[in-house]
Amino acid sequence: MSALFETWTLKQELPEPFAEIVRENGGKKTSVKEKNCSIYNTGKAKSAALHPPTLRAILWLAGLMTGWNSGAAGFQAGDTEVNFYCVEYEKMDGKYALVYNSRNGKVKGLRLKDNTVEPLLPLSEKGSDGEEYLALFAFISANGIGDLADREFASHFYDMLSHIEGENILSDEEFLSCAFVCCDNLYRRIEFGSVIGDGGIPLEESQLADPDFITPYLLNTGVYSPNAVEGGEFEILTVKTLHKEITLGALKGEFNQGRTYPEEYRRMIPNLPDYYRVNTETQEILSMIVNTPARFFMLAGESGAGKTTDSKIIAQALGYPHFVFTCGPNTEETSLMVSILPNIDSCKVPKEHWPNMEDFLMDPASAVAELTGMYPGNMESETAFRKILEEIYQRGYDRAKGEKDFIKKESTIIQACRMPSVIEIQEVSMIEKPGTLTRLNALFDDCAKTDLLNGEIIERHPDTVVILTTNLDYVGCQMFNESVLSHMNLIQHRKGMSAKDMAKRAVERTGCKEIEIVQEMARVVANIHQYLTKKQVQGGVCGYRELENWVWSYLATGDIVNASHHTVVSKASPYPEDREEILNTYILPYFEAAA
Repeated sequence: MSALFETWTLKQELPEPFAEIVRENGGKKTSVKEKNCSIYNTGKAKSAALHPPTLRAILWLAGLMTGWNSGAAGFQAGDTEVNFYCVEYEKMDGKYALVYNSRNGKVKGLRLKDNTVEPLLPLSEKGSDGEEYLALFAFISANGIGDLADREFASHFYDMLSHIEGENILSDEEFLSCAFVCCDNLYRRIEFGSVIGDGGIPLEESQLADPDFITPYLLNTGVYSPNAVEGGEFEILTVKTLHKEITLGALKGEFNQGRTYPEEYRRMIPNLPDYYRVNTETQEILSMIVNTPARFFMLAGESGAGKTTDSKIIAQALGYPHFVFTCGPNTEETSLMVSILPNIDSCKVPKEHWPNMEDFLMDPASAVAELTGMYPGNMESETAFRKILEEIYQRGYDRAKGEKDFIKKESTIIQACRMPSVIEIQEVSMIEKPGTLTRLNALFDDCAKTDLLNGEIIERHPDTVVILTTNLDYVGCQMFNESVLSHMNLIQHRKGMSAKDMAKRAVERTGCKEIEIVQEMARVVANIHQYLTKKQVQGGVCGYRELENWVWSYLATGDIVNASHHTVVSKASPYPEDREEILNTYILPYFEAAA
C-alpha cells in the first residue's frame, strides 16, 4: 500500500460534515454496500472506506470552485496535450504548490512557509498526510483532460458540490454514498493504476518519501507555470501567457534589448523579413531569456526543422549579433577555444641572389653552379632548367618546414562570449568524442570563466545566449555527455514541419503564386519523408529544404517533374532502386500531367 493510504491515515478524524453524518448513522467509516463502491472495486468481497485526507481534499476542491476557499487549480497546456496539472493548496503548516506530469507519473512541488521556499514534506506520520497530493488528483479526476478525467468520480463529486451549494439537496445516505465512491475511486485508481490501465492514475511511488523539489530558480523560470486556470488564483506558480504563433515584426518591440555595437558586429545581427512566423517554442525561449537568468538552450530535431532559422529569429528579436560555430567528427577541445592558422605576415622573401633569365641563356651550367656550388660540365639547357627549379623548390620546402610559424586566433565561441550575443553551436552530436564539449562547462557554470591556451582568463558575458542545434537520429550522431545536458536550461525536441507549415513557409520565401501546387508538393515531400523513415533508408533526406529547392527550380524551369529530379529525388536515397520507386510512386502519379 502506498504512503497515501497507509493505516494511520485512515485513523484520522473525519472532517465535517462527514463526521456528524457518520456518528448519526452508527459511526462506521467503512461500507460493504455495492452502491458505495467504485466501479474499479472488482473484488468478490467488496468494501469501501472513508479516507479523511481524501475527504479534506474534496471539500477544498468544492470550496475552491464555489469561491469559498483560497488556493488554485489549473494546468499548463501544450500544443496537443497537457504538460502539467497544477494546484496550490493551503494547510496549517504553509502553502503547497504541486505539478503533475501524467506521462511519467511524477509529482514535483514546494512548500512556502514564512516566505521561505522549502521542499515538500515526505509522506509520514511526522511529515505530510498527503492531502495536497489527493487534492491534485481529485482536481484532475473532476476537471482533467483525456484519460485522467474520470466520469464516475466527476459525477459523484458534482453531486456533492451541488448539495453543498444548496442547489440539489441529497439525503445523508446519498451524500455519504457519494463520499464513499469518491474515496474508493481515488484509492483504486492510484493504488492499482498499473493494473487498471485506462482510468488508472500513474504515480511513481518512490517519490512520496523523497519528493522532487521545485527550486526557487525553476519556479522563476516559469517552466511549471500554468496557462489555464480552472479555479482560484495562483500566487506561487505564476500564470504565464499561452503563446500563439505570431510574426517576427510583432515581436521586435517586446524583446529587443536596445544594445549598441560597433559596425563589424552590427552587420552580424540577422535581418530576416518581418513576416517570418515565430512558433510558440521560440517565444518560450525568448521569454526565458528576457525574464530569467536562463541562457543555455538545445534545439534537437531533423534537418530542415528550422533550428538555425529559429536561432536567428532569437538573435534578431533581441537585437544581438548571431555567431555560428559548426562542429564535426574531428572537433577537439582546443578548437572550441582557438583556431590555429599559418602566420602569413611572417613570410619574408629570402635575401639571396638568384640567376635571372639572361644568366641562364648565356651559360646554363654557370647558372646551376651559382645555386648549387657545383659546376656541371656539358649540361644541356633543359636539364639545367629542371635542376634550377628543383633546387628552388627544395629550398622553399626546407625553409617552410623549419619555420613552423603559426598564430592562435580566438574561436567564434570565445568572440561571442565577450558580448551580449547569440552563439549557435551547430551539429554538436557529430563530435566523435562525447566528452569534448565538457571543455565549455566552465563557461556554462555560474562562474562563467575559463582559461585560454595563452593563459588569459575569459569570462562569459552574462547576456551571451548559447544555443546548441543538432539532430540525434542521423548516421554519425553521437550521444551527449550528461554534464553538458545538465547545463541546458531548456531542451526542445523539434518535430519536423507538417506539410501545411512547409507549404506556407515555401510560399512566403519563394513568392510562388501557385499556392495549390506548392501545397501538393509539400504533401509529396512529407510522404517521401515517411517512406524514408519507415524503410530506414540511410544516406537520404527529404524535408523542408528539399521542398524549397524544388519550388525554386520549378519557378526557373516551369517543369515540375524535372525540377524534382535533382532537388528531391536525388537527395532522398543513394540507391538507384529507391530513387526509381520514389519517382514512380510519389512524384509521377501527382505531377505527370503537368510535365
